[in-house]
Amino acid sequence: MKKSFIFGLMFVFFCSKENIPKDGVISIDGKWISKAEIERVVEMYRQQMAQLMPQQALEAVPPEVKKNIAMQLIASELALKEAKKRRIVCDTAKFEKALSSIIKKFPDTATMKKELKKMGQTEQTFHEQLRNGLIVDSLMKTIYKNSDTATTAECKAYYDANSQQFASEKKMKASQIMLLVKKETTPEQKKTLSDKAQKILQELRAGKDFTACVKKYSQDPNASSGGDIGWFKKGDVKPEFEHVALGLKKDQISDVFETDLGFHIIKKTGEETLPPKKFNDVRTQIGTMLSLKRQNDIVKHFVDSLMSLATIIYADTSYRPVPEMNLPKKK
Repeated sequence: MKKSFIFGLMFVFFCSKENIPKDGVISIDGKWISKAEIERVVEMYRQQMAQLMPQQALEAVPPEVKKNIAMQLIASELALKEAKKRRIVCDTAKFEKALSSIIKKFPDTATMKKELKKMGQTEQTFHEQLRNGLIVDSLMKTIYKNSDTATTAECKAYYDANSQQFASEKKMKASQIMLLVKKETTPEQKKTLSDKAQKILQELRAGKDFTACVKKYSQDPNASSGGDIGWFKKGDVKPEFEHVALGLKKDQISDVFETDLGFHIIKKTGEETLPPKKFNDVRTQIGTMLSLKRQNDIVKHFVDSLMSLATIIYADTSYRPVPEMNLPKKK
């Protein structure tokens, strides 16, 4: 089972560890994290976000993200220190398996070395950070041991208290008039079809029977039966079609709208509410969610306790945690 918090801890181990006091911005029990180290992780984060949201690729990384990355680096350093104190070592078989999995993502060794160099890494430091990540992962598994399974009673209590999350869906029924736009259709022909669709809509608005217009104009395969496309629910049809259907009342006729198939006019002919999802159908989903939350809470509490006992100095106060991440005061 994947744990988001632990992935965060392992992720930050893929940057190089350089103790450069003149570039040091955060000291953890005397061990310095450099600004360059933080910026490398920030750049990795920026590249990942650019892949997910290309439209925001040129935007600057918010200061809050840098603070959070700095906090992850601190947490990772303290967790590794605690793991070594407990004499936890890296499992060789797990290391080889993890390394093999990562190597397979690159077309060849030269490409891998090139990418490592971009991150300020060598094969040696990369292997070291991977081992450290696996050591921390082993530590965390001992911390939340036997707490990764939510009981049926806990899941049922959550289900009963959050019934709105499992609310019933609606299913709809509609008939359509469709004017097909083929791949070879020219822009001029498409314009003619668009105009024709608008004229059909005018006839309907003037009171002409929908079924009669379907049989006269529609190129839908179901035109002979009145254009009935049957019952459907959210996710069953094209998004554009679904959006229009959701906005209609029963027996209401839509405006002309376009999909990649052509121009459509639909009439909503029915709407029903499906029964709520039964507990047994969502038991596994709830159990996974509750288990992950419990694990993350346990790990967060553990890391906070490590931080409360550590001497952390911010030479650059811009990396100091945001208010909601303030650490407990030392006793």
